[in-house]
Amino acid sequence: MPQSATDAELPAACAALDRADEQVWRHGQANRAWGVAWAGLAPEPPRRRSPDQIRHLTQSRLASARAWAQSPEGRLKSALTDLQRAARALDQQAEALREAASRGLADPASPAARRRLAQLSHEARAALCALRAVRSALP
Repeated sequence: MPQSATDAELPAACAALDRADEQVWRHGQANRAWGVAWAGLAPEPPRRRSPDQIRHLTQSRLASARAWAQSPEGRLKSALTDLQRAARALDQQAEALREAASRGLADPASPAARRRLAQLSHEARAALCALRAVRSALP
């Protein structure tokens, strides 16, 4: 199956799977001669996958991940993750503004205070957008 232009993450995912496969294989090779081995009772040694097998398995995993992300559960969990990220960023900006106010550095005329307030407004809008996405993802 040829690699399409939409599979930009395929090479990195293939490389990660190949590294994991090699690690399992090396571990199996290192432990092959441990303990007593009875004829015919030793487990089959791990085998490395071919590059084609790795590519096909990776494509299958990526397709499954995309299908899950498009499912109702996937959309909801993704929207909730975005909402949590936005809420944390909003909390951090509010905390920075609160700390500045307690140090007397929150003069509305100062450029630093205006930047903090603008960033706080940006994070609040992002949180509101994320909340709307959650609402639309709910059944």
